[in-house]
Parts: sequence; structure tokens; C-alpha cells
Amino acid sequence: MTETYDKPKTIDLRKKHIGPSCKVFFSHDPIKIVRAKGQYMYNESGERYLDCINNVAHVGHCHPDVVRAGAKQMELLNTNSRFLHDNLVQYAQRLQATLPDKLSVCYFVNSGSEANDLALRLAWQYTGHKDIITLDHAYHGHVSSLIAISPYKFHQLVDSERDPSVHVAPSPDMYRGKYREDHPDPATAYADEVHDIIQRAHSKGRKAGPDRASPLARRLPPPHPLSLKEGQGCASNCFTG
Repeated sequence: MTETYDKPKTIDLRKKHIGPSCKVFFSHDPIKIVRAKGQYMYNESGERYLDCINNVAHVGHCHPDVVRAGAKQMELLNTNSRFLHDNLVQYAQRLQATLPDKLSVCYFVNSGSEANDLALRLAWQYTGHKDIITLDHAYHGHVSSLIAISPYKFHQLVDSERDPSVHVAPSPDMYRGKYREDHPDPATAYADEVHDIIQRAHSKGRKAGPDRASPLARRLPPPHPLSLKEGQGCASNCFTG
């Protein structure tokens, strides 16, 4: 694929027609990507970049099997799930076969934001509580319900604009976080931070619904997670995405 415009022209048109809140990476010198294959993306000059950002290309960009299957289905039918279709239930069966028996019901959605918003609503409905524990620096989606629980976004707001039902725990980052590799037990220290948040919420008559985490490879899971009793005490459900 060749570029239609040179890079400065693309930048000018983006500034003119795309909302300014839709940020670009490396705004001082944005990267213009014109194609991708496997784990690599390529700019307009053919320079190759290892893609460590995109979270949708699980089997690599432009995987021939995925491209072929997508094209084949779109040639036949592309509609919503309110109509009956065998592929929908077959996929649900195949997916459920990889999961524990109790995880037998599927909701198929169209984006990460939609999935996370649905998870929130399910957790709120199940627990009856609205308070949420989230991790610092986390970003969970671009709809209102998720911006409200995404410190990456709401840290830009003044305190009076923040939702008091959202409680922020430090991200368990052993490289740049509060407790690092030189700490004797960083995992327990991070878990204790969550425990303290729960206790402070209880002291104010609040109870947490879901615990919201955005997984990162560098995060360290505690060897002794919060006890089941503590989890039941805050009526919590933990979900990641």
C-alpha cells in the first residue's frame, strides 16, 4: 500500500477533521503506519516497528486465516446477533468447552469498552454495590462509565469532579511502583494496600462491588491473595480486561 498524502499533509488533515481528544502516539513526531504483517507494523518509508501496543492482533496483524475467514463471512452475511445463526451458538459452545462448567453463558460484544461496561453492570447488579477498586494509571475504555473508573483519564479532573465511589489502589509495579524489587515482600504489600482501601470504605459505610484490574506483564500476583472472607466482606467481583 502506498500513502495517499505525505506525512505533513496527513497531520494537517487530522488536526482539521479529527477531534483533538483523539490523541496520537508520539505527538511530537507521530508515526505514520501504512501496513502491518504478523508482529510488525511499517511506516510510509518501509521502516519496520515491533508492535508492542495493539491489543487486538492476538495472532498477528493480517493473519491469512483470519483475513480469509472474515472475507468469507462478509461475503455471506454480516448482521447482528438478534437473528438466529448456527455460527453464533457453535462459537459459544467451542468457547465454553475451554472454560469451567459454571462459565457457560456468553455475551458477545463489539469492543473492549462495550465488554467492560457490560462487566460493570453485571457486577453492580449481582453485588448491589457501586463502589469500585481500580488500579492507578489504568485505562478501561472510552465510554462514560469506564472513564469514571480509569485513573489515566480522571486524574486530569479536579477532586470535586471525581466519583467518590471509585477507590484507587497502587499498581503492583516492581520497577517503578510504590514497592519494588528491593522490598522484602512486595506482593503482600500491594495486597495490603487493597485491604486498607476495603477497610476504609467499610468504615464509611460503603461496600465495594467490582475490583477492576488492567493486566500488565510486569505486575506481580501476590502469593497470598486477599482472603475469601475479605472478598465476601466487600461483596467483590474481580474482572480484568
